[in-house]
Amino acid sequence: MTSPGAAEERRATPGKRAEAPVAIISPFRRWLNRTLLGGALVLVGAGLYQGGAVLSAQQVERLTVLGDVRHIDAEAIQARLAPRVAEGFLAADLADLRQELESLPWVYSVNTRRRWPAEIQVTLVEQRPMAQWGELGYLNHEGQFFAASRDPLYDDLPVLSGPQGAEVSLMRRYQMLAGLFEPTGLTIDTLSLDALGQVTVQFDSGMSLLLGAREISQRVARFRRLWEEALPAQAVAKVDLRYEYGAAVTFSDAGLAMRTAQNEGEG
Repeated sequence: MTSPGAAEERRATPGKRAEAPVAIISPFRRWLNRTLLGGALVLVGAGLYQGGAVLSAQQVERLTVLGDVRHIDAEAIQARLAPRVAEGFLAADLADLRQELESLPWVYSVNTRRRWPAEIQVTLVEQRPMAQWGELGYLNHEGQFFAASRDPLYDDLPVLSGPQGAEVSLMRRYQMLAGLFEPTGLTIDTLSLDALGQVTVQFDSGMSLLLGAREISQRVARFRRLWEEALPAQAVAKVDLRYEYGAAVTFSDAGLAMRTAQNEGEG
């Protein structure tokens, strides 16, 4: 007869699961798994290395130059860049290509990119002259100077001159003054800034305007009142506004003769 204690031992304890058997991996199999994994990694690495070597050796088959340009020769650009892309499609330094081209006079900006499988594309934006800077070159739309040979196409642009470093500020001043003079019908031909900061304007009619170094807007407003009320358009050679009030007006010889004749006729 079985005792109650033995029966209790044979009954499963509630809430306790039987333990799963533990798989035993032999040392040989463990070594084999590691060897196979290592070999696979070596093969993958070798494949990647070989593929990278093939891509690095890929030569540039096409060098394309794009952009709406007038002063830049696309064939000359291609010849200039050819030695720099000779190392290969991936080895070519695109930043170096941009730097090389941005040093050219008529180049404003450069964009370079790779196009698979073997093309490098260069897009150029040409400088846009807005004014002549003395006899040295031009100012672009941002007032930045660039040295370039003269092009008759831009001979009608205003001529700005001033100390080195004043290019941007003088371009802004020109734009401001051109707007202020627009109602008078006068067009600025030259705008100069001397070492003392004094501004002189010469119009396409030949008349000069001395504005000094301060209160430029107020002096232009004073000139406009004089021009609209009293000054004959063809008779004035120079107007000096460097006074607290009023202005000194110099008439041309032809203009003075015309005014004298008018006064005699009125008398």
